[in-house]
Amino acid sequence: MIYLKPRWIIVFLSVLSLFAACSAPVDDAGTPRKIVRDVTALLDRVAANELAANPEQATRLGLRQETAGYEFSNQLTDRSQAAFERTRLQRIETLSVLEAAPRPAEASALARHLDVIIAAEQTAIDLSQFGHGQAILGAAYPYAADHMRGAYIDVPDLLTRHHPVGTAADARAYVARLKQFPDAIDDETRRLMADAKSGIVPPDFILNDMISVVESLSDGDAESHALMTGLYDRLNGPQDLEEDERTALAAEGLSAMEAGVLPAYARLKDTLSELNTTAPAEPGVWQLPNGSVYYQAVLEAYTLPDIDREALHASGLADVAALSAELSTALSAVGLEDGSVGERLMLLAQEDGQVYADDETGRAAFMAKLDAHMAAAQAAATDAITALPRTPVGVQEVPSFLEASAASALYTPAPANGSAPGLFRINLADMSAWPDFTLATLVFHETVPGHHIESAIAAEQAQLPLMRQMIWNSAYGEGWAVYAEDLADEMGLYDDDPMGRIGYLQSLLLRASRLVVDTGLHHKRWTREQAVDYLVNVTGQNEAAMRREVDRYTVWPGQAASYWVGRQHIRDLRERSERVLGPAFDLKAFHTEVLSGGPRPLAILEADIERWYSAQIESD
Repeated sequence: MIYLKPRWIIVFLSVLSLFAACSAPVDDAGTPRKIVRDVTALLDRVAANELAANPEQATRLGLRQETAGYEFSNQLTDRSQAAFERTRLQRIETLSVLEAAPRPAEASALARHLDVIIAAEQTAIDLSQFGHGQAILGAAYPYAADHMRGAYIDVPDLLTRHHPVGTAADARAYVARLKQFPDAIDDETRRLMADAKSGIVPPDFILNDMISVVESLSDGDAESHALMTGLYDRLNGPQDLEEDERTALAAEGLSAMEAGVLPAYARLKDTLSELNTTAPAEPGVWQLPNGSVYYQAVLEAYTLPDIDREALHASGLADVAALSAELSTALSAVGLEDGSVGERLMLLAQEDGQVYADDETGRAAFMAKLDAHMAAAQAAATDAITALPRTPVGVQEVPSFLEASAASALYTPAPANGSAPGLFRINLADMSAWPDFTLATLVFHETVPGHHIESAIAAEQAQLPLMRQMIWNSAYGEGWAVYAEDLADEMGLYDDDPMGRIGYLQSLLLRASRLVVDTGLHHKRWTREQAVDYLVNVTGQNEAAMRREVDRYTVWPGQAASYWVGRQHIRDLRERSERVLGPAFDLKAFHTEVLSGGPRPLAILEADIERWYSAQIESD
């Protein structure tokens, strides 16, 4: 959370910094102060260039106009093919400048910042050269849009959940963005068609899901649309908005919906239906031009360089077998002894008291249980984390109009301006997908000691430059969150909850199975039904949920593997540190070292940990 300092303190600190710069030629890490200033200024310029091309990200980060360097809240991100080409060329130029920058001291935080940003830029450049889909800093997708992402989903989420509320300027900016929304949909539609001419078409079941999402987002009349109710929220709140302008803005918004947004949705639906006539019936990017090479590239981007996908698939199968054996013992201990592990987990999920009623009372009880698990985790976390973050975290249901496209559960970090807490959002479209015994681990993964701890500590303690805050690393972030599930077990949060511990083991089983299915779909050419059957039989989760999982891996190759690879790498680094340091090993200090550097590739994390324990050995 950012706190505003009184003006006299800011002036004092500025003067103090000036004296410090004059009195010492190097900083605490041994970097010459001129290099510190030059590299810091360079990173600021890189961030400004990135934000100039992505006003939506500036809003999602909760930035102010003076931080971003321009008025961004009345603009949408350009999704045209020309914009994507400009971005690719800009990244090449940026990488060249970053690599030529003067080098900070190798053990310094500034060197880490530079290395993380260089790695992200290089990866995005490498993946963009395949010429289809999208490659951004920290993520890549084979298709220009899919059933989980794209302007048609992302802009409504941006406007209804992230766009600020409170002033007349906020309301005007909302209407300005609403007017640009049809162009954003059309630009992405054209990119889908352009990719299709090169043989890049999402599978037919993904296109069908996209059509369903389009229909849900464009259902009904414009007046009652979620985008209009979002506008009314912004019109009714501001005290500085005159009644005449309030009426005029409402009319402009309604006109934009009727004449622009809804027709753009209809055009997108027609395009998706047209693409469906030539779409493949099965998943797997191996079908795309140069698809095998593409999969290796994204798999390495999400995990580790030179990773062997055949060996990864085999190791995933071995981990699934080991976890299944442990689960079999745990299930027998609670009286579930007959049938396979998957069958027994299905029976457990159907027992009385496991599924909450899909009504107001049931949902209230469900949310209260999540809060209770979160409170227990916060009380226990001080045993493993040196200092818990000040930033609060809340739990919220996914809005009903986004249920069809939203992930089952997701964590959103607190915005930079401190206007909201970190948020764990859960999709309750299907209450049967959330049996009671699974809820504890779900909370620990998404909040404490998982995503919220990792995100908030980075924001509060790592003092990451803005450019670092714009780069996510899945193997690090998701790897920590799965490692946090292990940590919850170590902290004793399942000691009096054998059912909850079964949920924890089932969660680990799903993470390992994800790795198997990801490599199965995109490397070993599994069919959709083969992947769904495997997940259902192994994890015991319901077929509808597992079908959604497979569809997610279909459009996001490589990312599902990052959970297990990241978790295993953090565990390996911990075990190595324990061996090297022996009795001097401090678990809290290890976690501080992992978390204080912020999201970064596993190779950079490994180098940080090696320096950390080597420094302790040298000081003894």
